[in-house]
Amino acid sequence: MAERPALSEVFLDACAQHAGRRAVVDADTELTYGQLAGRVTDRARALGDLLGPDEHRIALYAANSADYLISYYALLLAGRLPFLVDAQFGATELRGIRDSAGVHTFLTDKPGRFPLPSGLVPVPGSGQVLARPTDPGPDVTPPAPRPTTATCRFTSGTTGAPKCLEFSHTAVHSAARNWTAGTGLDAGDRVLCLAAFTNGLAFNTSLLPVFLVGAELHIYRGLPTSGGIAKALRRSAATRLVAFPLAYRLLAEAPAAEPEAFSDLRLAVSAAAVLDPAVRESFESRYQVRIADYYGIAETGPCTFERDPGHTEGLGTALPGVSLRIVPGEDGDAEVRVRTASMATCYLNVPGGLEERLDTEGYYRTGDRGLIHQDRLHITGRISGPVNLAGRKVDPTEIERVVLGIDGVRDTAVFADRDARGETVLHAVVCGSLARADVVGVCRAKLAPYKVPGRITFLPVIPRSSAGKVRLTELRELVNDMP
Repeated sequence: MAERPALSEVFLDACAQHAGRRAVVDADTELTYGQLAGRVTDRARALGDLLGPDEHRIALYAANSADYLISYYALLLAGRLPFLVDAQFGATELRGIRDSAGVHTFLTDKPGRFPLPSGLVPVPGSGQVLARPTDPGPDVTPPAPRPTTATCRFTSGTTGAPKCLEFSHTAVHSAARNWTAGTGLDAGDRVLCLAAFTNGLAFNTSLLPVFLVGAELHIYRGLPTSGGIAKALRRSAATRLVAFPLAYRLLAEAPAAEPEAFSDLRLAVSAAAVLDPAVRESFESRYQVRIADYYGIAETGPCTFERDPGHTEGLGTALPGVSLRIVPGEDGDAEVRVRTASMATCYLNVPGGLEERLDTEGYYRTGDRGLIHQDRLHITGRISGPVNLAGRKVDPTEIERVVLGIDGVRDTAVFADRDARGETVLHAVVCGSLARADVVGVCRAKLAPYKVPGRITFLPVIPRSSAGKVRLTELRELVNDMP
């Protein structure tokens, strides 16, 4: 039996409580809470008619939209298990999800561009279709989800097949309640969300929390540009902006600032990567809006948030329902460990994988180095991140910062590779209009000799997930395929 209250009940109760208020706005749709509940109920009925009794696991593979929200809550109401799949995943990831997680039905807004050969069935009243891959994959019995599982989400898949995280009704509800309580979200807020709903940044700050308090959710569609974001802010009169660090960098570096578009904005929320201090300073100076970092992990949900505008260093204090620990290791590294009320139950497709990351008291080993100062969490690096070069440890992020500072560089990623002799070497992939000598020259001037990348490859774009994380497997394939 599912936990009580089920997420569908929580959502419909919120819609009933705030029925006359505006709930969702995107490019072509505006719905009150009452209208949203009606659409969800109708969609649940339509999906119930189209889905067979054995089609319990349904992957939602679509871009952010009001239609996405309707389908997500409709799947919950119809008693199905939604798997939230990054819209940027390709055929390789989708096959991995099908084969390892037992998902054979996809609800998608890409009928003409769905990566797998499939039979397509339109969903009435929707721009989405049900896609059933015609290749069933290997004849294996996938693991069964926990009875309490409400929603499944995936890791970014940057180092292989995406891991499937199971979240219970209680965990998702707890994440939403603790976010609203810990950040002061209320009915007067208008939240403009740029992050994909599949990512923890949006899932934990927008997908349910906004509706719990009767606030408005405004959905940004398309590629983020400084002009597009400013236009969306003017249109929504947003009080909160939810976005990845890249968006704030674009705004901070925009040739022409539009501060009037930010007049209603009280708070900008950033996560997924530590924000460059120079970007923060430029953004806050230009637009007079505070950026609040929050620290969260896919497996644990949101952990910290900075409530005090006077603090600009660190990642804030623990949210309600969160316990933080700093545990010294034998090698001197101090690891951040967290235990939350919103933690995933397990990895569906990696039995025992999540449990191995928990210590004896149920704290998740994050792999992040850090410290707590004045009750605030500070992340200082990754325990597993440094590359061992002939006994010297090198953090790739240090080199990435230097390369990003070179004129003409748009993006970069540094990772451990092998040279012709099989020795470990630092490989920098660079997007930009410059020469190899330019990169090497700056690195030699600013880094120790052993930190200068031994290999440099130029690509027009670096493959990244919707959260901005490098798809390392795909990046390696692109580099290896180059002549």
